[in-house]
Amino acid sequence: MRWSVGVFTRIHQIDRRVRVAFYGRVLAWAVLVLLHFAWGRQQPEYAMYTGWGLVLFTLVTLVIAALVFRGPAVDISRLVAVSAVADSIALGVLTAGLGEMEDPFYAWYIAEAAVFGLVARRRQAWLFSGLLAISYLVSHSIAHWPFDAIMYLFLTSKVAALMLVGGLVTVVVGSQEERRTQLETHQDEVLELYAKLERSVAELRAVTQITEIIHSTLDIDAVGPTLLDILHKVLEIPASCIYVIDKNKQEMVFSASRGVSGATMSDMSALEIGGAVSPAADAERAFACTDLIDSDTTLVVFCAEGPVIEGLSSDDRIVLQTVASELVVAVENSRLYRLTKRLAITDELTDLYNYRYLQQRLDEEIGRADRYGKQLSFLMLDIDNFKRVNDVHGHRVGDGVLAGIGQILKSTVREVDVVARYGGEEFSVLLPETDASGAFIVAEKIREAISLARLKDADGQARIHVTVSIGLASYPVHAHDKEALLKAADDAVYHAKETGKNRVRAPRLRLRSMPADAPAREEVAE
Repeated sequence: MRWSVGVFTRIHQIDRRVRVAFYGRVLAWAVLVLLHFAWGRQQPEYAMYTGWGLVLFTLVTLVIAALVFRGPAVDISRLVAVSAVADSIALGVLTAGLGEMEDPFYAWYIAEAAVFGLVARRRQAWLFSGLLAISYLVSHSIAHWPFDAIMYLFLTSKVAALMLVGGLVTVVVGSQEERRTQLETHQDEVLELYAKLERSVAELRAVTQITEIIHSTLDIDAVGPTLLDILHKVLEIPASCIYVIDKNKQEMVFSASRGVSGATMSDMSALEIGGAVSPAADAERAFACTDLIDSDTTLVVFCAEGPVIEGLSSDDRIVLQTVASELVVAVENSRLYRLTKRLAITDELTDLYNYRYLQQRLDEEIGRADRYGKQLSFLMLDIDNFKRVNDVHGHRVGDGVLAGIGQILKSTVREVDVVARYGGEEFSVLLPETDASGAFIVAEKIREAISLARLKDADGQARIHVTVSIGLASYPVHAHDKEALLKAADDAVYHAKETGKNRVRAPRLRLRSMPADAPAREEVAE
């Protein structure tokens, strides 16, 4: 049972034309066997012819079966050649013996010619059909020579019909094969065009999606990984990174990566644009870079594994360049936004925070101090005799003095402290989580640093000496809200100026238990 299943499975694995021809041959062999045993017994004089024909046909059928079941690749030319020669002989023997009985094997000749035309190539089909025609003509000529011209004409017409059947079948089959090949080629072209169209649509959709994401926020750094995720789905790149470089400032203004380790990212800075390989990467995962945009001011670089960069098609590069163009615009918009945001809270002259930002931070820090039970301190600074600096050296030098004091303040306090220009020659420092004693130490450090500093005059020489008067106030010790804190610090500044300048003062407090006419107790910090 398994053997028969294997046989039928093997037959169905071969070419359809060979399968049809093989089934037809087995059927013809069965008919010939029936003819020999049924007719041969009734007509003993014909048994020799049917016997020899059956033997030849059986041998050829066995050879063909061996070739069919030999392996997956069946050589059709060998099958047809073996079959054509042997069948011509077998049919010749049968026709020689039985041809005068209304030519019973002529239909078999026609079937053989049709099979050869179906299975063989065009030239082989004509050759094998000619071989059958010769077999038919020779067998009739030897055993059944025509007695008159009419019989000869009939024989010639049968031979011609035999040739035409084989030839016409092979022409029709060849035409169908060519048509099928053309249709398959056309179908492949259509599928290829459809795949390209589908990819183009996906690329267009990706570019549109990336453009929407890029321009939906001014925080361009946050959308970098999302941008590369979309690109990777379309271009099928496992790992990559992209950089936007400001050529004028020689600095990187944007970078994003996906599937790249931190070590490899740090090594990317050593890459030469245009295909250099990262020394940190191994040979299989070597990274290379290519420039997408290279203008006078901006350079956009895309990096990925070397084979990926080399395998980028022109369409892939168009997609990357389109995304890079949108990215450059978005990066510039983000930079302008950050600059505008910084300028909105920054004093242009001193590069310190401005009064508006100071008020905002005071509200935030006082609220935080209330929530967590913390203290904060506030310093108000006023430059002593600043008008004399403007009168003697001019306002441009005065502006330089203000800027210089601003830099001293920034370098003296902590990063968490807020240094702001309060207005004119007044500065302020907000000290979160700092009590009065700690604020005094900071104030003294600032006062001493400014007193020791020498600032540049109109000639660029460091010869200008200025001092500051500093008032400090702490929350909630000296004030219960923001306005009271500012007033307390301002009062302390005036008190410092009244008592000799170049010093630090705190608000004067009155003890609640003291009578109203008692002298005020002054809390002085010098």
